[in-house]
Amino acid sequence: MSTGFPELFRFCMDAEIDGRPAVEDSAVRSRLAQIAVRQSGLKYTGMRAISALSKGETPGPENSIGKLVAGATMQDLSMFALDLQGEAGVVRNEDSPQEGRFQAMLMRSPATRIEGGSDEILRNIIGERVLGLPGDIRVDKDVAFKDIPTSGRRKN
Repeated sequence: MSTGFPELFRFCMDAEIDGRPAVEDSAVRSRLAQIAVRQSGLKYTGMRAISALSKGETPGPENSIGKLVAGATMQDLSMFALDLQGEAGVVRNEDSPQEGRFQAMLMRSPATRIEGGSDEILRNIIGERVLGLPGDIRVDKDVAFKDIPTSGRRKN
C-alpha cells in the first residue's frame, strides 16, 4: 500500500523554509527518515506475504500489520506535508502545492484506517493470533449472529 513517501520527498526538495530547501532542515530530515523507515518496513512486509503466497503457503499477519501501519503512516505523512505548506495547506485547489495531493490524502486517511478492519480490530487480530494474547471475554462467541437476542427483535 503506497503511503505517498516519494511525493513527500519531492515536495520537501522543492518547498522552502526560511529561503532554503525544506530538506536541508534537520527536523524535516528526521521526519523524512522516520517515514522512510516505515515505508521500507511496509515494502518488505508486503514482499513477505507475496513470497508466502508464491510458495503456496498461507500468509501470516503481514497484511494486518501492513494495513495498520500504512493507514497511520498515510495520515502522519499528509499532516506533516500540510504543516510544511503552512497557510497554503488549508486550501485545496489547482493552485495548491502538489495539486492538493496531501489534502486529499489527509481527507482519505480516516477511511483507510476503518475500511477492511479498523485499527482496533487489527490490533485485536494481531494480539490474539500473532502474540497469543487472550481474546476479549464474549458471552456470544459461539452463538450464530442470527441467534443473538436483541431488544425489539422477535424470534419466530
